[in-house]
Amino acid sequence: MDRLSSLRTQKRAYVYGVVEQMNGEWVFFDEDDEAHEFTSLPEEVELFRFGQWVKGWLSEDGYIYVTERYALKNGDRLRYIKPLSHAYEQWLSQLPDHAFFHFIHLMNEWNFSVYDCLYCYNYMLFAEKGVNFLMFDNSLDMCNVQHYFDDKQHRFELTLQTGKKIIGVQLDH
Repeated sequence: MDRLSSLRTQKRAYVYGVVEQMNGEWVFFDEDDEAHEFTSLPEEVELFRFGQWVKGWLSEDGYIYVTERYALKNGDRLRYIKPLSHAYEQWLSQLPDHAFFHFIHLMNEWNFSVYDCLYCYNYMLFAEKGVNFLMFDNSLDMCNVQHYFDDKQHRFELTLQTGKKIIGVQLDH
Protein backbone atom coordinates (compact mmCIF):
# COMPACT_ATOMS: atom_id res chain seq x y z
CA MET A 1 0.00 0.00 0.00
CA ASP A 2 1.34 3.43 -0.85
CA ARG A 3 1.30 6.44 1.46
CA LEU A 4 -1.69 8.18 -0.13
CA SER A 5 -3.81 5.02 -0.02
CA SER A 6 -2.93 4.43 3.62
CA LEU A 7 -3.94 7.99 4.51
CA ARG A 8 -7.28 7.77 2.67
CA THR A 9 -8.22 4.59 4.58
CA GLN A 10 -7.62 6.15 8.00
CA LYS A 11 -10.53 6.58 10.39
CA ARG A 12 -11.80 10.17 10.51
CA ALA A 13 -9.98 11.02 7.26
CA TYR A 14 -13.02 12.65 5.69
CA VAL A 15 -15.38 15.50 6.41
CA TYR A 16 -18.92 14.33 5.57
CA GLY A 17 -21.96 16.46 4.93
CA VAL A 18 -24.89 17.41 2.76
CA VAL A 19 -25.49 20.30 0.38
CA GLU A 20 -28.41 22.68 0.34
CA GLN A 21 -29.26 25.65 -1.79
CA MET A 22 -30.14 28.69 0.33
CA ASN A 23 -30.98 32.10 -1.09
CA GLY A 24 -29.62 31.03 -4.48
CA GLU A 25 -26.25 29.89 -3.09
CA TRP A 26 -24.99 26.41 -2.31
CA VAL A 27 -24.04 25.62 1.29
CA PHE A 28 -22.30 22.54 2.69
CA PHE A 29 -23.46 21.35 6.13
CA ASP A 30 -20.89 19.10 7.82
CA GLU A 31 -21.71 16.31 10.28
CA ASP A 32 -21.71 18.85 13.13
CA ASP A 33 -24.35 20.84 11.20
CA GLU A 34 -21.95 23.74 10.64
CA ALA A 35 -22.50 25.64 7.40
CA HIS A 36 -19.64 26.20 4.94
CA GLU A 37 -19.61 28.24 1.75
CA PHE A 38 -18.64 26.31 -1.36
CA THR A 39 -15.61 28.56 -1.83
CA SER A 40 -14.19 27.19 1.45
CA LEU A 41 -14.36 23.56 0.26
CA PRO A 42 -11.53 21.90 -1.61
CA GLU A 43 -12.03 21.53 -5.35
CA GLU A 44 -11.71 17.73 -5.18
CA VAL A 45 -14.65 16.11 -3.39
CA GLU A 46 -16.58 12.86 -3.54
CA LEU A 47 -20.30 12.53 -4.22
CA PHE A 48 -22.32 9.64 -2.81
CA ARG A 49 -24.17 8.30 -5.84
CA PHE A 50 -25.67 4.89 -6.60
CA GLY A 51 -24.44 3.50 -3.26
CA GLN A 52 -20.78 4.49 -3.64
CA TRP A 53 -18.46 7.47 -3.35
CA VAL A 54 -17.53 8.94 -6.74
CA LYS A 55 -14.59 11.32 -7.09
CA GLY A 56 -15.37 14.67 -8.68
CA TRP A 57 -14.50 18.33 -8.92
CA LEU A 58 -16.77 20.92 -7.39
CA SER A 59 -17.76 24.18 -9.04
CA GLU A 60 -19.28 27.15 -7.24
CA ASP A 61 -22.33 27.17 -9.51
CA GLY A 62 -23.84 23.98 -8.07
CA TYR A 63 -22.28 21.43 -10.38
CA ILE A 64 -19.88 18.63 -9.70
CA TYR A 65 -17.88 17.10 -12.50
CA VAL A 66 -17.67 13.32 -12.12
CA THR A 67 -17.75 11.28 -15.33
CA GLU A 68 -20.19 13.92 -16.57
CA ARG A 69 -21.49 17.25 -15.35
CA TYR A 70 -23.90 16.61 -12.47
CA ALA A 71 -26.27 19.26 -11.11
CA LEU A 72 -26.31 19.10 -7.32
CA LYS A 73 -29.62 18.64 -5.55
CA ASN A 74 -30.63 19.55 -2.01
CA GLY A 75 -29.59 16.71 0.30
CA ASP A 76 -26.79 15.33 -1.90
CA ARG A 77 -24.05 13.85 0.27
CA LEU A 78 -20.44 14.98 -0.21
CA ARG A 79 -17.18 14.21 1.53
CA TYR A 80 -13.64 15.48 1.25
CA ILE A 81 -10.29 14.64 2.82
CA LYS A 82 -9.62 16.59 6.00
CA PRO A 83 -6.80 19.04 5.51
CA LEU A 84 -3.60 18.54 7.51
CA SER A 85 -1.61 21.41 8.96
CA HIS A 86 1.42 22.41 6.91
CA ALA A 87 3.97 21.40 9.56
CA TYR A 88 2.29 18.02 10.08
CA GLU A 89 2.00 17.32 6.35
CA GLN A 90 5.68 18.19 5.93
CA TRP A 91 6.61 15.95 8.86
CA LEU A 92 4.71 13.00 7.40
CA SER A 93 6.37 13.52 4.01
CA GLN A 94 9.84 13.70 5.59
CA LEU A 95 9.52 10.32 7.30
CA PRO A 96 11.13 7.44 5.42
CA ASP A 97 8.59 4.83 4.29
CA HIS A 98 9.46 2.31 7.01
CA ALA A 99 9.08 4.94 9.76
CA PHE A 100 5.91 6.38 8.18
CA PHE A 101 4.12 3.01 8.10
CA HIS A 102 5.44 2.08 11.57
CA PHE A 103 4.06 5.35 12.98
CA ILE A 104 0.65 4.77 11.37
CA HIS A 105 0.59 1.22 12.73
CA LEU A 106 1.37 2.42 16.29
CA MET A 107 -1.30 5.12 16.15
CA ASN A 108 -3.95 2.78 14.72
CA GLU A 109 -3.17 0.16 17.38
CA TRP A 110 -4.28 2.72 19.97
CA ASN A 111 -7.38 3.71 17.95
CA PHE A 112 -5.93 6.99 16.72
CA SER A 113 -6.02 8.21 13.16
CA VAL A 114 -3.35 10.37 11.60
CA TYR A 115 -6.23 12.83 11.13
CA ASP A 116 -6.63 13.21 14.91
CA CYS A 117 -3.57 15.49 15.09
CA LEU A 118 -4.17 18.73 17.00
CA TYR A 119 -0.61 20.02 17.02
CA CYS A 120 2.73 19.26 15.38
CA TYR A 121 6.07 20.88 16.03
CA ASN A 122 8.30 19.68 13.19
CA TYR A 123 11.91 20.19 14.19
CA MET A 124 13.02 18.12 11.16
CA LEU A 125 12.42 21.27 9.08
CA PHE A 126 15.41 22.84 10.87
CA ALA A 127 17.75 20.04 11.95
CA GLU A 128 18.95 16.54 11.09
CA LYS A 129 18.75 15.37 14.70
CA GLY A 130 16.30 16.16 17.47
CA VAL A 131 12.72 15.66 18.66
CA ASN A 132 9.34 16.45 17.12
CA PHE A 133 6.29 16.96 19.34
CA LEU A 134 2.76 15.97 18.30
CA MET A 135 -0.58 15.91 20.11
CA PHE A 136 -3.58 13.78 19.10
CA ASP A 137 -7.20 13.63 20.27
CA ASN A 138 -9.59 10.88 19.12
CA SER A 139 -12.43 12.23 21.35
CA LEU A 140 -11.88 9.39 23.84
CA ASP A 141 -8.18 9.70 24.59
CA MET A 142 -5.33 12.17 24.22
CA CYS A 143 -1.97 10.99 22.97
CA ASN A 144 1.34 12.82 23.12
CA VAL A 145 3.92 11.68 20.56
CA GLN A 146 7.61 12.42 20.84
CA HIS A 147 9.51 11.51 17.69
CA TYR A 148 13.25 11.26 18.23
CA PHE A 149 15.22 11.24 14.99
CA ASP A 150 18.77 11.19 13.74
CA ASP A 151 20.61 9.64 10.79
CA LYS A 152 20.35 6.13 12.28
CA GLN A 153 16.84 5.77 13.68
CA HIS A 154 13.33 7.07 14.23
CA ARG A 155 11.95 6.44 17.72
CA PHE A 156 8.32 7.12 18.58
CA GLU A 157 7.18 7.46 22.19
CA LEU A 158 3.40 7.52 22.52
CA THR A 159 1.89 8.43 25.87
CA LEU A 160 -1.82 8.51 26.73
CA GLN A 161 -3.33 10.81 29.35
CA THR A 162 -3.63 7.73 31.60
CA GLY A 163 0.15 7.32 31.62
CA LYS A 164 0.10 4.23 29.38
CA LYS A 165 3.14 4.40 27.10
CA ILE A 166 4.53 2.55 24.08
CA ILE A 167 7.90 2.99 22.37
CA GLY A 168 8.57 1.97 18.77
CA VAL A 169 11.94 2.20 17.03
CA GLN A 170 12.68 2.04 13.29
CA LEU A 171 16.30 1.79 12.25
CA ASP A 172 17.39 3.38 8.99
CA HIS A 173 18.90 0.95 6.53
